[in-house]
Amino acid sequence: MTRDQFIALVAQAQASPSVHNVQPARWRIEQDAIVLAEDLTRRLTIGDPTGSDAAISLGAAAEGLRLAAILSGHALIEERDALPYLNEEVRPVARFRPRPASETDPLAPMLARRASWRGAFASPDEADRRALQTLAAQDCTVVTDPAQLRLLGHSFDRASYGFMRHDPFRRELRSWMRLFRHDPSWSRDGLNAQAMALSRIEAWGAHVVLGSAFTWLDRLHLGAPLLAEGSKIAGAAGVLLFHRPTDEDPFDSGRRFHRLWLEIEAIGMGAAVLAALADDKAAAASLMSVQGAPAGHRLVSAFRVGRRAGAAFPRARLPIADILV
Repeated sequence: MTRDQFIALVAQAQASPSVHNVQPARWRIEQDAIVLAEDLTRRLTIGDPTGSDAAISLGAAAEGLRLAAILSGHALIEERDALPYLNEEVRPVARFRPRPASETDPLAPMLARRASWRGAFASPDEADRRALQTLAAQDCTVVTDPAQLRLLGHSFDRASYGFMRHDPFRRELRSWMRLFRHDPSWSRDGLNAQAMALSRIEAWGAHVVLGSAFTWLDRLHLGAPLLAEGSKIAGAAGVLLFHRPTDEDPFDSGRRFHRLWLEIEAIGMGAAVLAALADDKAAAASLMSVQGAPAGHRLVSAFRVGRRAGAAFPRARLPIADILV
């Protein structure tokens, strides 16, 4: 493959998800290979102190590259051992060497379609709930019962607000939120107001509530209801609890995480990640127990799933020149 063909694969792999859309994946084009690396400056030092979420994001990027290669008529030979650092800020993760192959994957065409949907979903019906049940697997528990969804909504709001009350966490989150179109990073990275389904008024509200007014609102017990999203969960077709073996490398979990999201797309639905349910260890343990998840599994993430109600929006992505090293 030529350098331009390698770059085309990387551009397609950019469609892969990453935590808070921080896009930690960096790519080096070699004569006969592509090296995937992590930009360590993109780590969420408060929200992801162990780097587990970053590793999941990198695994998702690797799966995205594999699917892009399949679409071009290639398979990838992967190498992950003894890769030298590219520089002190860029840690290599894997090297991929392409070879011609006739391999196919039904999820490959979904790569370009996948995007987080944080808005409301269309009112679900039994056909939607049955469609979601087709995604049930050893590592995916499907919850569609309306009463359980309401409880999940309450659990999510409690867990999410618990994190929001931690000032450093809230500051870090706000640093990745692009609430106004004049933000130079609006279309580059992070979570812009359009992607979060916020109107101009709601974006200003988020700016105030998560900023200087938070402590005052919290003391008046107004912060939690203003930030609550449980109603969106209660109105979804269902929630998917994604769990993997406790001792699995998060990079490998990230591959499966990406594929599960593409499976959601393949049945014609959209999804939003409910990270707080997995990040709050007490909430995660309770969910795993109540839903009868396999022993030895940990909750990696959760998705709110349904049929999109609204128009699609462009992804915020870094220019290709910024991710090549």
